[in-house]
Amino acid sequence: MHFIRHRDIIVNEEYLSLLKSEGVDSFGALFGYGHGDSVKKKKTRSVVRIILQDKTFYLKRHSHSLKERLRSLCPCILPEDAKNEWDKMILLSESGFLTMKPVAYGEKRTLGTIAASFTLTEEVDNAVRAEDYIPGLAGQGREGVKKKRELIRSIALIAKGFHRKGFNHQDFYLGHFFVRPSTNEIFIMDVQRVQKRNRPVESRVIKDLGQFVFSAKNTANFSAADLCRFGHAYLGKDKFDKHDKSMIKKVLSKAERIKRHDVKLLDRRRKGHS
Repeated sequence: MHFIRHRDIIVNEEYLSLLKSEGVDSFGALFGYGHGDSVKKKKTRSVVRIILQDKTFYLKRHSHSLKERLRSLCPCILPEDAKNEWDKMILLSESGFLTMKPVAYGEKRTLGTIAASFTLTEEVDNAVRAEDYIPGLAGQGREGVKKKRELIRSIALIAKGFHRKGFNHQDFYLGHFFVRPSTNEIFIMDVQRVQKRNRPVESRVIKDLGQFVFSAKNTANFSAADLCRFGHAYLGKDKFDKHDKSMIKKVLSKAERIKRHDVKLLDRRRKGHS
């Protein structure tokens, strides 16, 4: 991938002619784009699915509050914004991981801080969330079992490499892994909170794996035996030693804390709607 500055945005050169032909090759044109289907909308963030020349893209826009802008001035706090997501998509790709394909990035600054920003990414086509794909394998007999086990092993090896290179995701749920069945490619998605350090930090790794275990336990056709297979592939061992068992205990404990928090959150939401 090669990126260039065009007008007031950064563009993946591969897509420049397309954006120019559609008249969306500037910050104002993309941030103010009024078409497409809303995927997610919050007070300061929105995601819209748009189609340009028969290709599907996701436009994620951030309007930064004064609090967020003040936080960004602190060098010890990594903002969870469009710029961080853009940088991490590129870094992950350069590190050998598959993720969303970055198309364009733009920002508008006021008083030295980012007041608004966006990322434009191309859709990962013919891919499905692993948490949706795995349940569908249940009715495919031995072939389905084989596909499931190969997928779990592949995800485990990706997670192992991801953590060994100093990355942590912070939202390492099964739903943030997309699989393309036709090629068996696996993509790491929603990377705006990804962090990178020079070496792994155990507490961050435990958090990621706890999130993965929590989501796996809530996915149909993902058994306890499958979790063990994931663990063996991740650790690269046929038999767990004392250190491995200690780590596994921490991961399971983290998964339980996430479960309790999730139950409390759902309970508060139910009460809020009653």
